Amino acid sequence: MANTADSPRARALGAELRRHRRAADMTTTQVGEGIGKAHSYVSRVENGKQVPTEADLASLLFVLRVNGDEREQLLELGKAASDPDWLAPGVDRQLAALTEYERTAKRIIAVEPLLVPGLLQTFDYARETVAAFGSSGAEAEQSAMTRLGRQHVLTDEPPTTLDAFIGDFALRNSMCAPEVMRDQLHRLLDRGQRPNITIRVVPMAQPPAEVIRGSWTLMTFEDTRPVVYIEPFGSTAAITDRRTVTRCEAAVDALHEKAMSPAASAELIADLVKEME
Repeated sequence: MANTADSPRARALGAELRRHRRAADMTTTQVGEGIGKAHSYVSRVENGKQVPTEADLASLLFVLRVNGDEREQLLELGKAASDPDWLAPGVDRQLAALTEYERTAKRIIAVEPLLVPGLLQTFDYARETVAAFGSSGAEAEQSAMTRLGRQHVLTDEPPTTLDAFIGDFALRNSMCAPEVMRDQLHRLLDRGQRPNITIRVVPMAQPPAEVIRGSWTLMTFEDTRPVVYIEPFGSTAAITDRRTVTRCEAAVDALHEKAMSPAASAELIADLVKEME
């Protein structure tokens, strides 16, 4: 009997199965008929609400014509899908899960001491920062395109709420060309005027404890538990452990006290733009 889930791996597995179903131009009803289950079961699996048994997952992959290495990878993902946390090497393995989190999130809180959050990056800024960490030109281009593709969650109806806490170091010191950083600052000023986006600058002269350990993102949802997403160097981690989530929620409350107001933040960014022009 399948277990209920709502874990990072369960969501990633569901997102991959949905992607394959759509690629096959099939409905959840058609897939359900193919494995002898109701369409609601397929929907729960795709939404990460239920972990399929190994036999059900094998049947799903057969109906969706997923073969070879990808089939083996998804079977392995399914075996560990009930684990509440997920640490994986690289970013690509969790990209489907991250995209699904952002698509379904009610609120995203991004804390970035050294970089502009991905959901607010321009194409050129994303490409140059990715390249600075050693990616090839083609890899950086693809990564930048992917980041821009994820930003639709901020403009879709209803738009996701984004609270961004950005260290002033990220605004004053950049690995990008001056014109790229200037355009990025203009982007922040533009996005900060949208009702669903709040940008607060965090002074880093004496870095608050909430940002000194690096970047992290807290995502909350209507009917599933929150997820903390971090990207330690060379790997990614998605965490639903309640103690970790509670600490991050407390950190957000503290940052509201320590960060500059949205108005003061916009004024600082505008001043930096003037300095660059």
